[in-house]
Amino acid sequence: MTNPINDMATFNPMLSMQSGTRASSKSDDKDLALACRDFESLFVNYLMQKMRDTIPENSLFGGGQAEKIYTGMLDNEVAKSVSQQRGIGLADLMYAQMSSEDENENTKK
Repeated sequence: MTNPINDMATFNPMLSMQSGTRASSKSDDKDLALACRDFESLFVNYLMQKMRDTIPENSLFGGGQAEKIYTGMLDNEVAKSVSQQRGIGLADLMYAQMSSEDENENTKK
């Protein structure tokens, strides 16, 4: 079974390609884009866990350990889905920042 977050063939990093040619290879761009998407997924998962922690437990609907496991798995899958699609914009910002730093280092050499 493949991990959907690693299937980034459709992601096209175009944010920092506006000014001239790129010095780094396309595989480096894909790796950077993948790392940014993975980080965004982790961040969204963390946000969802913290939001869920603010909900008080209820004895009527409290499912115990099984519910905690299920909601943890649900949060993980929702976070993956969010980051694969449009996301919250964090991955795009990180990619733009890191790829521009890479270009600046390449021009200094």
